[in-house]
Formats: sequence, structure tokens, C-alpha cells
Amino acid sequence: MEMQALKREVARFSQRIWQRGWVANHDGNITARLGENRILATPTAFGKGDIREDDILVLDLETGKVLSGRHRPFSELYMHLEYYKARSDVQAVIHAHPPMSGSFSIAGIEIETRITPEAVVSLGDRIPLASPVMPGSLESKQQIRSLGTLYDVIHLGNHGLVSCGVDLEMAYLRMELAEHLANMQKGAMELGRLELIPDEWVEELLTRRTKAGLGPEARKTLVGASIKDLSEIPVEAIIASLVKGMK
Repeated sequence: MEMQALKREVARFSQRIWQRGWVANHDGNITARLGENRILATPTAFGKGDIREDDILVLDLETGKVLSGRHRPFSELYMHLEYYKARSDVQAVIHAHPPMSGSFSIAGIEIETRITPEAVVSLGDRIPLASPVMPGSLESKQQIRSLGTLYDVIHLGNHGLVSCGVDLEMAYLRMELAEHLANMQKGAMELGRLELIPDEWVEELLTRRTKAGLGPEARKTLVGASIKDLSEIPVEAIIASLVKGMK
């Protein structure tokens, strides 16, 4: 997609996340890959419903330096850069604060994908909930780089969601599904029973996910364990293992 058309897309999805109520004030940010070495990004200090294509910045993918545009980049740019560095297939990243997902992160509850078979195929059998860390710290960057290697949606403790995709539509839909699952999970919990799909279904569903070209096994980036194994490992142990491997 040529640059001006992609700028329009970034602005359009910026307005969509505002319309959905996933952001307030100056919350949230969006980027899209522009060739190998550049990304487009929403600027800082803008309500996402107000952003237009002429506001979109062009940044260097490696450093985050502004290459063109009249505004400043947002402080949470590291989330996006780390996702891009973790995976060559990532073409777009969205960060927002959908309310129900945010409530779950504040309560320290993981959003379950194993509520429906379709969610396991779309997102895998886990949306990892990372521990709260100071935004912009080394730990926050390590969370995104390591978990981003394996997962398409990351749930940040006391913060929000980060999602990726091969385009903005996919990144948006993945975040939409995560928020939808959180709403269904809350409803089931209020009714007094959260019934997950049978364990024996999960392996077959993950196989279908891989056949669809989704997930780390399809990308050949899973090292040392299967997805089934990882579903039982605490998120912080996964991060520690992958961070060690990056050194």
C-alpha cells in the first residue's frame, strides 16, 4: 500500500478505536509498517477521534526517530518497535485500553480464549497477562519482545492490550476479539460458572490454527517447547526464558 493510502488507514483505525470506547483522553496509539525500515505512527497528545491522515508521522523503524511529520511521537513507541523487531510478519500494531480487558488486568485475571473453539484458532489457547511494570522500562520492553514472539495479543497488567497483525484490520479484529472474550468471561463468572471447552479439543484446534498459517509453530519461531507446554507455564517464566535466549 502506498504511503498516503496507509496514512488514511492509520487515521481510520484511530477513529475506530475511539468510537468503540477503547480509548479516552490521549490514550492509545497505532503504527503500521511502511517498507522494511519505516513505520507510520499516530502522534502524541491527540484524542484518537481527532486524528486525520495529515497528522500521521513517518518514523525510522530501528530508532523511532521522526523522518517526516509536524507532531511528536508517543512515549509508548517502544511497544510497537519491540513487536516489529520480534517478528517480521507483523505489519501493524495497536495499543488501547478496552474497558473490560482493563478491568481484568487490574484484577489480575487472564482473559480465557478457551471459551470458544473459534477463539483458540484465532488467538491460540492463551492471551498472556504480564505483570505490571513501569512503561518504558527495560522490563516493559522485554515483556513485549519476548511475549510478542509467541502471541498476537498481549495483556499488560494495570494497563491495556497490545495486538498485532499482517495489517491494521487484523490487529484491530484481534483486539476486538480479546475484549469480546473478556465480556463473555465476566458474564459467565457473574452467573457463577465459567465452563471452558474440553482440554482434548485444544490440541486439534491448535493444529487447525497452525494449518491456517497462524501462531509461532506456523512461523517456526517456537523454541524448546510446544504451545501445549507453554499454556501451563507462568507468564513471567516464559518471559525470563526468552529474555535469557535473547542475550
